Amino acid sequence: MLPGEMSAGNKPPSAAPRAFRLGESLPPPAPGEGASQALKDRITDMALGLLEEQVQARIVHYKEELETNPELDKVTAEVIAGLRELQAAAVASEREPRAADALRKSHERLLTRELERAFPKAGLSMLVERRMRTIHRSLARLFFQSELHERTRGRDGQSKVIQHGEQAIYYLLQRYDHRLRNELGAFDFADDDIRDRSFELLARLSKDMQDAFLSRRSSELKRIAAVFNGVLQELCTKVLSVDAEAIAREVVALAATHEASAYAYKIPAEAFPQFRAALERVVMVRLVGFAEDALVQRLADTAGAARAEALSFVTDPKIFSMICGELCDALYEHLCGEGFLDLPRDWRATSIPPPSLVPIAP
Repeated sequence: MLPGEMSAGNKPPSAAPRAFRLGESLPPPAPGEGASQALKDRITDMALGLLEEQVQARIVHYKEELETNPELDKVTAEVIAGLRELQAAAVASEREPRAADALRKSHERLLTRELERAFPKAGLSMLVERRMRTIHRSLARLFFQSELHERTRGRDGQSKVIQHGEQAIYYLLQRYDHRLRNELGAFDFADDDIRDRSFELLARLSKDMQDAFLSRRSSELKRIAAVFNGVLQELCTKVLSVDAEAIAREVVALAATHEASAYAYKIPAEAFPQFRAALERVVMVRLVGFAEDALVQRLADTAGAARAEALSFVTDPKIFSMICGELCDALYEHLCGEGFLDLPRDWRATSIPPPSLVPIAP
């Protein structure tokens, strides 16, 4: 099964998504309607694109931090080349159809077993529970960042309806920040201390309005976080756990791990990139296919502009990119610990902390 043919419930998408840009807005479902398949397909592809960008950024960041020794690099390259020749010979000897089929079945069986252990039907595993806490922290960060935008996400975003006085003052100060600072700097101050104090007061006023506005939105965040928590728990216990065998079969087929490995019990490091891409696509399709409908349904009780803004937030591909990344990262950790993924010990060193919450100018 090809990546473009997969969809929630193992059904092909109704139509291929049209071309898009990562900054393009995704219109939320209309009142009384669920998320269309086209919307799900676009969210899936955009979220996967964001996730891949983050992975490549972490790899570049990590490689820049490494100190290299030319002589050691040359020796290492020669050793790796020799090992790859030996492995290629071993793989070539296993190219008979029966051997390849046996490898495929072994990878499917082992991956199914580990998926069932990571996502048990009875409840969340400790591995996933830890990741859920990280997901909720990241969800709060993304929510507050989206709130600080004066317009809804996207090139054609509409101005948000003002819900609080502090919100209006914050947007106003951000909109005219450059002009206010220029006007303030043009005054004739008695000394530099008074000038610096004036700029500090302006910055403090903006910060106070931001904090007061976000504190008023904390109740909405709690409501959305509670909905996400319930949906993600159902995703893990009722979708990923139930579909473990199908997920394993799709991942092995997409990644062709049985063709890239001569080992029936593990996937080598050189086959990890295609394994990662396949696993993240398969999980993302199920995540968006299940969670988007559930989120829209459970947030449908909100009327007016608040509903539109909430639905706009839960259709943001950044949310699904973050969730899929955390769940899959937990799986890599588990699979490495169980010996199914043969990765170097420092594979997690490519991780970098998420950006801190800062005011975002419209």
